[in-house]
Amino acid sequence: MSRQPSESFKGYDIFTIALPAKDGRWSATTEIQKMGADGLEISQSFTGPFEAATEADAKNAALHEAERKIVDMIASPVGGDF
Repeated sequence: MSRQPSESFKGYDIFTIALPAKDGRWSATTEIQKMGADGLEISQSFTGPFEAATEADAKNAALHEAERKIVDMIASPVGGDF
């Protein structure tokens, strides 16, 4: 099974996962991956969950948080890339 990232940002592929939540709302999280020296590195449940009225709003919130965390990780790496 192949999947496509929602976005690529500063060398990281960001994948969003959105599911319907209670009361018709949506919940979204992200995971990231990149190729490292030892192969593919994956960080699951990287952000979230973020709840919003629409699927698009929940995914947007999760994507923006993932971008912020990636910038922070690059600026202050602790113990490796993830």
